[in-house]
Amino acid sequence: MRIAFVAQPFDEALPPRRNSLGHLTYQTARRLAARHEVTYFVNRRHNPRERVPQDGIDYRLVDDWPDPQVLGFLAKYPNRVPQAAVIRSGLYHGAYARAVARQLRGGRYDWVNVLNFANFLPVFRRVAPRTRLALEMHCEWLTQFPAGTVRRRLLYADLVTGTSGYIADLVRQAHPQVDGRCHALYNGCETDLFADAAPARAGRRPATVLFVGRLSPEKGLHTLLEAMELVCREMPEARLDLAGPPSSLPRDYIVGISADPRVRALAAFYDGTACTDYQAWLRGRAEQGALAGRVRFLGVIPQAELPAVYAQADVLANPSFSESFGMTLVEGMSTGLPVVATRVGGMPEIVAPGVTGFLREPGDAQGLAADLLACLGSTARRDDLGAAGRRRVLEMFTWEARASRLEGLLAAVGD
Repeated sequence: MRIAFVAQPFDEALPPRRNSLGHLTYQTARRLAARHEVTYFVNRRHNPRERVPQDGIDYRLVDDWPDPQVLGFLAKYPNRVPQAAVIRSGLYHGAYARAVARQLRGGRYDWVNVLNFANFLPVFRRVAPRTRLALEMHCEWLTQFPAGTVRRRLLYADLVTGTSGYIADLVRQAHPQVDGRCHALYNGCETDLFADAAPARAGRRPATVLFVGRLSPEKGLHTLLEAMELVCREMPEARLDLAGPPSSLPRDYIVGISADPRVRALAAFYDGTACTDYQAWLRGRAEQGALAGRVRFLGVIPQAELPAVYAQADVLANPSFSESFGMTLVEGMSTGLPVVATRVGGMPEIVAPGVTGFLREPGDAQGLAADLLACLGSTARRDDLGAAGRRRVLEMFTWEARASRLEGLLAAVGD
């Protein structure tokens, strides 16, 4: 098959600095390139040509002018043009879509796989009417945007995948017309890369909790800090490491368009009710009470260096209020870490409660603290949970399994 992947317009997709979805698509494309002709369309502005690897993938660097100028201008007038309306519109990163479409003209690809941006599908169909289009969802936009608009866009999708059963079920319930062509497609993990972290952890004192991800309100870092204060009162030597970009998602990406009241309540971290600068609020909170001197902000960690970060931890926490999948849970489990997460999105599909870790409701700081202490307080318990977690990853969440699953779905529709 001739397969093209289209990166999101803001994705860093080329090594060594890939964001999460850039990394996911790269790993999938790299494995499929061993058996198929694979092209990867990426935004030139975030992916300079000197970083293009020689790995059997045909990389196409496209321009997105004037998207940055137009979207930046509209962002200055949120009262006149709400950002939620911009994101939902067909104009959102439209220039990038048209630049990719110019290279799709003529239908030289059997499949084009698009991440999240359903508004690209009509643009691509017009120029390549015989090419099949796959839409891969890693967020809840298809159930958060106007139903009529989404329905019209989905007419052009030959296949829809969700990064978890949770996402796929939401799409099927909201749009029954895609029921037979909507499937779960789990993320994967480089199990070999993370395998060495467990031996490196041997003999360490169980005192470090790790969070990996964007430091944004929907990730629940405020809950984690509250829970860690309770942990530190019981275990003064405990510490918390926060690894990830210190940047909050724009309010209208998740918080402003969510139907979940717990997620919408996070507006308090944008509108001044709690704060207007979440990063400053986190750092200030981390210096209060029992937390003082116990929290480290590690910043962005390149993918190749993440195993060493996991190796220095004893338990991985993900207290998110909104999570389509939960990639860091898979990475942590792959290194033999027990995981403590929330019963949100796709995370219950990853964590087997009492077997590989624990699940709590989002915002439950006391419950989260109790689960962290259960892991930190018993080496035997922690090791049992971690070993079971690694076995689960090897069974369900490898990149090879993901690529094969996508390959099978594409082939089935093509028959």
